[in-house]
Amino acid sequence: MESFLNHDPEHEIVLPRHRSPWFYMAFLGIIILALATLAGAGYLVYRIAWGEDEAEENGGEVVDNTLDYSDPELGFSISYPDNWTIEQGAPGANELAALVINLTAHKNMELRVLQLDPLVSIGGIEAIEEYLAEDATARIAALDGQPYTGETSQPAEGQTGYGQEEAQIPVGGETAQGEAEEAGGGDIFESTRVSDLPAFYTEFTANSMGEETRFLLYYIVAGDFIFTFLGRAPGSEFKDVRPQFFAITGSFKWEETDGGQAPEETPDIGALRPADVITFN
Repeated sequence: MESFLNHDPEHEIVLPRHRSPWFYMAFLGIIILALATLAGAGYLVYRIAWGEDEAEENGGEVVDNTLDYSDPELGFSISYPDNWTIEQGAPGANELAALVINLTAHKNMELRVLQLDPLVSIGGIEAIEEYLAEDATARIAALDGQPYTGETSQPAEGQTGYGQEEAQIPVGGETAQGEAEEAGGGDIFESTRVSDLPAFYTEFTANSMGEETRFLLYYIVAGDFIFTFLGRAPGSEFKDVRPQFFAITGSFKWEETDGGQAPEETPDIGALRPADVITFN
């Protein structure tokens, strides 16, 4: 070895260094940490710069925080987004209660409660559906409405926040109502269940206050009561609030009170309180 090392004294011989595997692992960890830090900083900048605009564009699609309204006299409760307001409405003839749930003056949902005629109840759910089909036809005709012809998806049974298939609604005067009676409620409504209660709904368009407006008409049959939800919004904005309309109706819960009999007085607005988080899909 001495002979070899002294063979070329003008050049220094450098032997290779062998590093521990832990050195390379630590070096790789430092690189990954640096990349993660840069990615987090980039996401934060994106949220600050564009997040607010994106939230405005997607407003109404998902609402995480809700409030509860309950009526112990009639035995029902609903949940609604906490950026909406609820107020007492004016019950009409034969109505037990009326509520208005507002997002804006032109985007809201009315809830009205009617006690079902015992003669209709005797006929079972088919007679009730036929009665509701006549009621829906009359409501649509009164607004000079037309069936909504857009293609949308139908929510799964018992679920909310989804669309529905096109509803074929006879509209117009006496002829339209006669067609509804002959066809039956199945040609007017999409059927589903809410809290294991029969429910029927449809959509239509009408000219309201000089503006094209889309409506969601939703009935829930609970014992001797009919709970009617009527959601409305300008045609160009209906898509944004439609999932919330379905979520409100889908949150409906009912417990029979006094054998399904009407209360002596129309209850006042109940207490509003934060509810468990509910996702409006």
